[in-house]
Amino acid sequence: MKFGIIFYTILGILAFTLGIYFLQYNFIISIIFFIGAFINGIFIHKEYSIHKHDKIEYEEDTVSDEVVIKYSRSGRIIAIFTYSIFVMIGILFLSSIVIKLNFAAIFVLIVLIGFTGYFITKIVLEIKKIPKVMISINRKGIQIKDNPRYIWSEIQLEKITSKHLVSREPKNDYKPEINYLYFFHNNEKIEIKINDFDISNYQFAQVLKIFRSRSNHSDL
Repeated sequence: MKFGIIFYTILGILAFTLGIYFLQYNFIISIIFFIGAFINGIFIHKEYSIHKHDKIEYEEDTVSDEVVIKYSRSGRIIAIFTYSIFVMIGILFLSSIVIKLNFAAIFVLIVLIGFTGYFITKIVLEIKKIPKVMISINRKGIQIKDNPRYIWSEIQLEKITSKHLVSREPKNDYKPEINYLYFFHNNEKIEIKINDFDISNYQFAQVLKIFRSRSNHSDL
């Protein structure tokens, strides 16, 4: 945790300093570095929140009748501002291009417009993800998006599990961790990726236990 916060802090300070420096030369380049500094600030907040929330213990009576899980807001903000950097780069090149009536100039113009438009579209798609409910859990069962709800009596071995992706490169020690909501429904294995959601693994595991308990007591 400390290493991550220190790393993002250094990057953020560096980006902010470069943003101030480029103010006297090019406003768009300066904005790009300011956006980079802001993204690092979000990473610091996210890193801190993950470790802070992992220590929170849920009590049975403090959990609402239904828990709704959405995409992580911090994740969406990071994605939106990252795509914004590419939009700014596209605008920077578009503003500096000299339009001539020849094939090469027109081709470059079309490519730059397509490049900028693509990342604007990505920003719009990320914004649309913010209010979207991905998983809802209540006394009846688990619902994934708009699909029919999986009933607790038909669910077995529900848990949060993790897998590490192994690189084909033997020298690459980095093994990204992918987290899943895992359970069996009528003997069919169900795995849902949960890395980008607004809940930690520990919180999610507690929620599953609480609603499983509520379901068991309601069946008595």
